[in-house]
Amino acid sequence: MSGLFNTFNIVKRGMFAQQTALNVVSHNVANANTEGYSVQRANLQTTKPFGMPSLTTAAEPGQVGTGVEVASITRTRDEFLDYYVRKETSTLKRFESREYFLSEIEAIFTEPSDTGLATLLTRFWDAWQGLSTNPESSTARTLVVSNAEALVNGINKNYAQLVDREVGIADLIQQQIFEVSNILTQIADLNEQIKAVVVGGKIPNDLLDRRDLLLDKLSERFDFDIKKTDYMGIKIIPKTGTGLIDENNPILTDSKINKGLAFVNDVIMNIDGKEIKKKDFPLIIEKDKLSSIKLNININGDINKPYDVEISGIDEIKKYLNIEEIKDSNGNVVSYKINSIMPHVVLYDMQEFNQGNLKIESINFYNGSFKGLDSLYGEINDYKTQLNNLARALAISVNTIHSNSSDQSKGINFFNIEAETDIKAAEKLSINAKIKEDVFLINGGKIIDKNDSNYAPGNGERALIIGQLRNIRMEILKITSREEFLKNVYTDSNGNPITSVEPSGLNLADRNQTKIFSNNSGTTIDNYFKATISQLGVSNQEAKRMVKNQQALVDQLVVRRESISGVSLDEEMTNMLQFQRAYEANAKMISVIDQLLDVVVNGLVRR
Repeated sequence: MSGLFNTFNIVKRGMFAQQTALNVVSHNVANANTEGYSVQRANLQTTKPFGMPSLTTAAEPGQVGTGVEVASITRTRDEFLDYYVRKETSTLKRFESREYFLSEIEAIFTEPSDTGLATLLTRFWDAWQGLSTNPESSTARTLVVSNAEALVNGINKNYAQLVDREVGIADLIQQQIFEVSNILTQIADLNEQIKAVVVGGKIPNDLLDRRDLLLDKLSERFDFDIKKTDYMGIKIIPKTGTGLIDENNPILTDSKINKGLAFVNDVIMNIDGKEIKKKDFPLIIEKDKLSSIKLNININGDINKPYDVEISGIDEIKKYLNIEEIKDSNGNVVSYKINSIMPHVVLYDMQEFNQGNLKIESINFYNGSFKGLDSLYGEINDYKTQLNNLARALAISVNTIHSNSSDQSKGINFFNIEAETDIKAAEKLSINAKIKEDVFLINGGKIIDKNDSNYAPGNGERALIIGQLRNIRMEILKITSREEFLKNVYTDSNGNPITSVEPSGLNLADRNQTKIFSNNSGTTIDNYFKATISQLGVSNQEAKRMVKNQQALVDQLVVRRESISGVSLDEEMTNMLQFQRAYEANAKMISVIDQLLDVVVNGLVRR
């Protein structure tokens, strides 16, 4: 029933509602610069009115209102924008990580420059050309050695720096795994708190904001989908290399972490009684000798939690290592070339681990910095392989002509023979120590036997041919031995391919006996290296372009999200004045009711 006391209750509810709304405004203003905070709103609604028809109430002209109440306090959030911000952030971080390290690799090669390998190769060939015009000069011979030394040091250094970048990438992946593990733990804890609040009938706005902020940070590392569960819980399902998700294999469900992340720190294998680790990669292993490996992993990326896991079977091993198959002429696999660990991130079953069992599975993330860093590992391996191919072709071609022999043990080699056969040719390449001690051991003339009656100290034909190697096209990937080099670019006087030579046999520097030619199916050593640099430049430019485009897209999405979820101080000041005036008006109503009650009570008594 309506009356003055009912009016008083309406005013009281009004004051409480406006006060609550002012509290929300104050909370918004206080968090205007808080990262991840979403603006909140007090949703007001009328309370249940008097005058509801019933059998025991008299008919009245209409319902009489009983005031206002705060129905809920909600945050303003667009889930669609959240999804796209995280999706595009994953792509951005993938290319940002690539662009950073590709720029570092470009700095390693320093091309084009006066100190780059292209310039060192040119000076090396020029030194041989100079020696061909003055083969008796000690200075010309010393120039050949010094320029060769500079070239060798450049190749060795570039290879070592590429190895260092691999180590740097692995360390960064480990740090990010540690970070992701902490984020997943925090999200699991927040899910538990959120459920407890929701079960109590309230909306945990600030907890939801904190969870969304953590999800934003998680999206920087890998791409994922979110599925809602009861009481505002969530499941996190990572996207794999195909961009698809397996809803039955989430890494987190509500407050339970199903799959933890681990870092593959090293690999251990025993081949013919010798222990091999990742520092020995790349290497070639016979097919029948690769049956099992042992992975040394750090749980959650923590170096204080190392564990060993046995992996058996070549199909399973290939999931954790970058392996190339080497086949014979019939197409049968005879051996494997192991390049590196890939991927470095694996998942482990948390429930099994808590029970004392370690069960892991490989994962190839679709996007994010994990994807970018792992792809870099593959590219760095390609650049190392190309440096090895260049060093090997250089050593084989120069040594073969210099020694006039297809047998490494015969004649004087200019470069060390290890560079011809070792899979890490760029690391092993060096100048023959005897030549460094005595530059007159360099074979510059057509006749290399000084006891031969036709020996002429002033002849420089052999040095000329070595210098002309810069223009000789050869199938560098096939140059794995001196025999292959000879077949690739040499014929005898009758045009027949040469497969082997002896120091006392066919003379590779005598144009009447042999002929060197360019293989139309190949490329020069210089151009092979320039192609490597071009490939690096294209990859880096693509990464820069993608970073620029993705940054603009992410910025645009973030601005749109902030326009919806961000705190506008101007809007909050307007709301504050609105609720302040409403509060003052309700307070004035109390004064009016007090005067009316005074009339009813005291005024009637006086009369």
